[in-house]
Amino acid sequence: MPLLDRALVVGIDRYPGVRPLAGAVNDANEFYKWVTSRAGGGVEPKNALRLRSSDFKPPKNPDDDLPAKEQVEKFFTSVDIAANANNKAGLGPKAGRRLWLFFAGHGFAPSLDRSAVLMANASDTRVHNVAAMLWANRLYEGGWFDDVLLFQDACREPMSDADLTPPFFRKRQAPSNQQRSRFYAFSAKDGKLSKELAIDGKIRGVFTTTLLNGLRSGAKDPRTGAVTTTRLKEYLEQNMRVFLSDADLENDEIAKMPEVWNPEPFDILPATATSAPRFPVRISGAGATAAAVLDGFN
Repeated sequence: MPLLDRALVVGIDRYPGVRPLAGAVNDANEFYKWVTSRAGGGVEPKNALRLRSSDFKPPKNPDDDLPAKEQVEKFFTSVDIAANANNKAGLGPKAGRRLWLFFAGHGFAPSLDRSAVLMANASDTRVHNVAAMLWANRLYEGGWFDDVLLFQDACREPMSDADLTPPFFRKRQAPSNQQRSRFYAFSAKDGKLSKELAIDGKIRGVFTTTLLNGLRSGAKDPRTGAVTTTRLKEYLEQNMRVFLSDADLENDEIAKMPEVWNPEPFDILPATATSAPRFPVRISGAGATAAAVLDGFN
């Protein structure tokens, strides 16, 4: 069984128990399109799960609305099943090479390591959530994947009286010879609100729009075509504010920059240049007997 790349893409607009959103599903659709394209993340569609509130009929009881954390947890269960199968096949305890995690919806975060996204059945008093960063850390630290990338387009409102739903995987230690990397980017720093607005005729999240612009072209190295985590971080920090109005820029509650955690810089997309730049070289040699000239390229 090959070590495959996998992706989980979640977008929730419909929140019967709290204020609805308008751009999270659009953002999930755009990210899914990119992550499953050969020019993008390159994940095979069969290995990418997209969960959207628009995929489910509105229930009579708001407490039954979907997607809920159970749908997300089924994806993580499939990851562990794949890791166990790979281990039995002699491929090591990895589920795959790279994992992409994308969440768009309402969120809260008492601190960076306590960040969560609300599920569709959440309400003001029942905080059903998925702690995306806790899951990313568990999968990274246990070596389920070589690379773990997490993108979260959700508000980071403080909610110190709410508990996060922890991962249900038992902790494990990654193999000592496994080289691992991670990159997490959140649409807002602690306490800030994420912004969605009309962009090119659709309601979109400012963070996701900037993120995909960077991944598609803006953050590419002009010489090699590679997108590194360092360049993507810089692109996000410099370009999110481009979409905001003057009123938004003056509003201290609205996020102008993302929260990015990049402890192990690496290439998100590899270099596309096929060879080093070629320049004309002229070498001349003069001696007592003759002059020799060599024209070529280096």
